[in-house]
Amino acid sequence: MAIRCPVCGQEYDVTLFEFGNTVRCSCGNVVRLEHIQMPALDEEQKISEIKRLADRIAYLIVCTETSEGEIENEKKNLKEKVAQFFPDKAYLYDLIYAPRFERLKEQFRGGMPSS
Repeated sequence: MAIRCPVCGQEYDVTLFEFGNTVRCSCGNVVRLEHIQMPALDEEQKISEIKRLADRIAYLIVCTETSEGEIENEKKNLKEKVAQFFPDKAYLYDLIYAPRFERLKEQFRGGMPSS
């Protein structure tokens, strides 16, 4: 990836900007890598993201031949996202989503419940 000087258009490799370094362009302009901060998600967006991830896992269990290992990875990612977005309510994953996924597995994949 390249960073372009806004004055003359000269391109510089992004690795030159590691650790906050700047580059003095041949035109004399100082080129910086500006870190763009993504706006924080509001609670509604976080809930929507959690729901989307949970629905995806349910779909993988019910409608696809996705391996158990891949589904376990998706469940792990969801659990981490719940803990990231709602640290004081991370326990809700085990209370709500884990049993839901087990029921779907039993019903649609004929699997025995995990202990």
